[in-house]
Amino acid sequence: MANISTIKQCIQLCGKAGITPFIWGHRGAGKSSIVKQTAVDNFMGMVDLRCSQLESSDLRGLPKAGDDGRTHYLPPAEMPVGDMSDVEILVELYKAIDQIDDDSVLAAMIKDQDEGTERVLRERIQAKLENASYQAQRQYQKKMKELQPRFERGILFLDEVNRAQDDVQQAVFELVLDKSVGQYVLPPGWQVVSAGNFMEGYMVNGFNDPAFLDRFCHITLSTGESTLEEWVRYMADTHGEHASNIIEFASHNVDHLDGKVEGELGFSVQPSRRSWEMVAKLDSIFASDPETYDNQSRVECLAGLIGRELAISFSRYSCPVKPKDIIEDGVQQHSRKIKNLSRNQMAGLMWGLVAYAKRRIDEDDVTEVCVDFADHLVKYAEDKDLVVAFCKALVDDKSTTDKRSSAMISNPKFAAMVSKLNQKKTGTKGSKFIDKLSERAELHKALSKVTWGDDE
Repeated sequence: MANISTIKQCIQLCGKAGITPFIWGHRGAGKSSIVKQTAVDNFMGMVDLRCSQLESSDLRGLPKAGDDGRTHYLPPAEMPVGDMSDVEILVELYKAIDQIDDDSVLAAMIKDQDEGTERVLRERIQAKLENASYQAQRQYQKKMKELQPRFERGILFLDEVNRAQDDVQQAVFELVLDKSVGQYVLPPGWQVVSAGNFMEGYMVNGFNDPAFLDRFCHITLSTGESTLEEWVRYMADTHGEHASNIIEFASHNVDHLDGKVEGELGFSVQPSRRSWEMVAKLDSIFASDPETYDNQSRVECLAGLIGRELAISFSRYSCPVKPKDIIEDGVQQHSRKIKNLSRNQMAGLMWGLVAYAKRRIDEDDVTEVCVDFADHLVKYAEDKDLVVAFCKALVDDKSTTDKRSSAMISNPKFAAMVSKLNQKKTGTKGSKFIDKLSERAELHKALSKVTWGDDE
């Protein structure tokens, strides 16, 4: 389970990775407030849709006959458009508070649009709001609501998804999967965030389709002691001394804060090939910006994709040798460690090396290291099937069939012929894995025996 600050990080981490988070929690726990605050903190728009109150047309739009004689769908007005920059949004908010006749200064600001412009506008808006009349503040809030879909970056919040009608769920499915529904396309700077309540005493729909659940990163908002401090801080900041007695009473016994109703998802998060691909995207973002996201947010996102136990195992997994080490240092330097690996560790290292080297296999030094690794497997690995799989994976490309790959590995003469054709075609020598393999006659001969099961 994740606390409030961790969930905020998870929302941003998933957004950067192109993954849709699904926030689970007790009713009234503050899920929508967390999403809204995340949007406010990052100056993002937010469109809040309660799926239990929607029809599919509220997402897909209503049909209209076009001039081409075909049916077209008109997207709802509240769906995100994303056609205004931050400066343009700030200018409109400024004008809503201070109705000025001369727009020349603001027009110049829109034209310049730099960080200084944003800072100046934010300061002016804040100063005016502090002394604004009730009517001016009302105009500001009205304009802010009106502009939400037009923010360049934002969150489309789909709440109560597990209480939506089946046809609405199908529209959500398309929106989450393709970032579009019908003829509507979500703007590039926007992300989808979903939420739902636990099954705790009220009816929910059949929210248990594995193919649908698999599209989300499921994150659970914790309650009780773990979020008490954050709740106290929020109540004190929002309501001041008027919340003092409430905070004192509720914090005396956390059961008074959230009640004793047990909640459950109604399903378990299981890994799939799709979810592992999302893990790769997420880890890529995490690795590129480790100072922004802490490890707890990474683990919570992993747990939401592949299950908690597997997420913990994956986050703790460490092989004595990494593919990067082999590429950078060479096989010989890590030979002793490689010999001591278990079957599972060796398989993991081997496939990891394939993934690491596949896109760089035409680089001479990378190819040489991969051939050295194959040589090491032939000589020392107990399970020779690994070396065959390794070599086939590096030989395979879009134009190579499985039979052709096997033939190149098992038949040195055929491989030599392919190597000559490659060299004639590219005008270079030793640029591909099969070319390097053909140059190592003893290795290729041994590999041929292994392929045919005759390695004694």
